[in-house]
Amino acid sequence: MIMTIQRGKDLLNQSNPKASDLTKSIAALNQEKKYVENCIELGFREKSSGQAVVSEIAELITQLEEKLKCLTN
Repeated sequence: MIMTIQRGKDLLNQSNPKASDLTKSIAALNQEKKYVENCIELGFREKSSGQAVVSEIAELITQLEEKLKCLTN
């Protein structure tokens, strides 16, 4: 999970990332977000720390989607 988040952050910092890399990162982050949400639901992860991770991932997804939109327009 940490590597997926770091990859997304790295793509945000790139001046000219590939649209396909952004798309793959967004998909991977969405999977990680669902995984953490499921862990919270099942009681495998503390709710407060889990929600913080979900929020961080959601914000990163939004930023990547905005960058992708700029690339494709």
